[in-house]
Amino acid sequence: MLDQKLHILGYDDLVLMFGLLGIEGTVIESDESFSEKFKNLVRDNSIGMIIIGLELSPIDLDYLLNFKLNNKQPLIFILPDVFRYEFDKADVIKNKIIDSIGEILSK
Repeated sequence: MLDQKLHILGYDDLVLMFGLLGIEGTVIESDESFSEKFKNLVRDNSIGMIIIGLELSPIDLDYLLNFKLNNKQPLIFILPDVFRYEFDKADVIKNKIIDSIGEILSK
């Protein structure tokens, strides 16, 4: 992964902030543009990690979870919205993991 790049998909302020750190990014303005841009980035072998810094629809979250379960690369990291009220309770991925663990333990 040393020869691979990071890329951020997110709101304009986050893309600008990461750009100041030298990380390339794409501003996402709609749900439709997110899935299109994400699929294009996944096909680019020079990208080793995609950081996602925006609120995603439930359909996009399910797509990303399936992608993360079935693909090792690129690494996908979803930035939590730490300024959101009770953001840890709204973390969809964490909640799905907790639910899955509960299902496994109840068997």
